[in-house]
Amino acid sequence: DLFNSYMENEDLLPSLVDKTVAITGTTTGLGYALARCAIVKNAALVLLLNRKSERSEKSEKDLHKYLNNSDGGDDTNTAPKTVIKTIECDLMSFDSVKKAAGEINQEVKSYGGLNVLCLNAGIMALDDNRTQDGFEVQMQTNQLSHFLLASSVYPSVKDAAEKKGEARIVSHSSGAREMVKGLEAKYFEKCDEGTLGGNGISMCCQLALGRGGPWVRYGQTKLANSTFTMALHHKLAESNSNIKAVGCEPGYSMTPLLNTKHIGLFKTLDFMIPKQSASDGCLSAAMACFSPDANSGDLYAPEKGTTGSPIKVVVGGERQKTGMIGGTDKATCDPEQHKLVWEACEKALGIEFVV
Repeated sequence: DLFNSYMENEDLLPSLVDKTVAITGTTTGLGYALARCAIVKNAALVLLLNRKSERSEKSEKDLHKYLNNSDGGDDTNTAPKTVIKTIECDLMSFDSVKKAAGEINQEVKSYGGLNVLCLNAGIMALDDNRTQDGFEVQMQTNQLSHFLLASSVYPSVKDAAEKKGEARIVSHSSGAREMVKGLEAKYFEKCDEGTLGGNGISMCCQLALGRGGPWVRYGQTKLANSTFTMALHHKLAESNSNIKAVGCEPGYSMTPLLNTKHIGLFKTLDFMIPKQSASDGCLSAAMACFSPDANSGDLYAPEKGTTGSPIKVVVGGERQKTGMIGGTDKATCDPEQHKLVWEACEKALGIEFVV
């Protein structure tokens, strides 16, 4: 079992005693598996950032079964029990994100700051709708609110880095970042519903012809995630910070995210695509968040594309797969794209994220 082999390897995923971790979107899937990892590895504090719901309450309760447990029935673990706490955070509301950030900063203060912030939550291929703040639902949920959260808790991340040697801000991207050639500013701006491609265009037309639609909008958000990571990496390097900006993607993992009505071509070809469990899929994020081998500007992805052990497809901001066939992350590592994502997020939010 791939997940357990990583969990049992202290060189890959060492103890997290004395570390604080905050993860968005932990009710199911990748986020739940990552929270499980942090708890089994004895993190001091794990903050679960979710919308208020019965699922959120149930998932927090379920995660308690991993306290002081190595998944192998080892009851000799003498580390202090992880404190698990849910903080209400609705990424479709900037006010909710700001409130959550304030609570995070308060919670981690007595622990010496926030060691790991994982920007994991996401929605996929939804209708061309807008949030209460006026932005396209996927872009606000997947990127804008995460940018706001990262900037708002940055002082706590910086505090942990200064006191404990390092800290991390990790963004969960997707292979869908390769669905679009580059970011477009219009997807970060307020606009009327139905004006960013609508809902009726087939997935084939969206991908083959570059026309707008649910999957193009999703691809824009996932490219925004990876370019944000690289933009942050370069800003941190310029300031000689010991904070790491690390990216990851889960391959084709079996999570509730696949239950979108616009699943389209994936449903037809599903039997042909190798896939993996949510636990195995979370390993790229686990390595990005917790591995000693992770460095700022790295991006982890499954070695076989959709499945397999995590490998670095970007190292220190430099893409590793550069061929005409099979090459990835040209846009992710493009300085112009870094400038666009940073400025577009700041403009949309009306803030300045100073690193």
